[in-house]
Amino acid sequence: MNEDAAVNDDAAGDMRSDTDMRLGDALRREADAVPVGPAPVDGVLRRGRAARRRRTAAMAGGVTALVAVLAVVPLSGELTRRHTPSPPATAPPVTALPTAVRTVGPYEPEPIGRGHSMALLPDGAQNYVVGAGDIAESVDAARGYTGDNIGPESLSGGRIHDGELLLHHGAFRTRLLPARIEVRTDSGARSPASALRLPGEPGWGAYYAFGDASTADEGWTVTAYGADGGVLAERYFGAVSGP
Repeated sequence: MNEDAAVNDDAAGDMRSDTDMRLGDALRREADAVPVGPAPVDGVLRRGRAARRRRTAAMAGGVTALVAVLAVVPLSGELTRRHTPSPPATAPPVTALPTAVRTVGPYEPEPIGRGHSMALLPDGAQNYVVGAGDIAESVDAARGYTGDNIGPESLSGGRIHDGELLLHHGAFRTRLLPARIEVRTDSGARSPASALRLPGEPGWGAYYAFGDASTADEGWTVTAYGADGGVLAERYFGAVSGP
């Protein structure tokens, strides 16, 4: 009886092994049949940016600020980017206005209008903080960022959209100081930008332009012009869909 039981146990073990193998094969076939799409990088970045904005707001007592380290993020927000030709403008020609470039001290928040401020960071290059209210704590938290975030003769860009407010912002890195910077949306709406730079000849600065909030779902083009009217740098930023 014990030998029969041992034989039965061995047979049962073999049956379980065969069943386990068949089950494993079936599970692998099912897994292989499931379509695998690209990693949800954009979604992860958006959620990460949202979490960072919430943490910044808590740290600064309800003040929302954006640290623009565009090699890691393009901000800005705000930020899926496309390197595609800008669509043709449909707005009528406008008189070109020179860009107001102000020299500011490092880490010093500079009021830029509508309750917002911007500060430039001397650590590395093309790093800045922009946000509403008092951004001093956010500036302190951003100290130490290093590295070049955009290539030579180029622009970065992002935007802040809050109800009726739309603020385009970014950095420029050009051999010549731009005489004019302009933001143009897909529908042709144009906004002249103002700019900040650090003392000396750092070779870069940050720009900002308030626009029409009704164009917040459109892509936009940023163009930096030289004193002779030639284009120093231009970049198109695609519309960002979703929160």
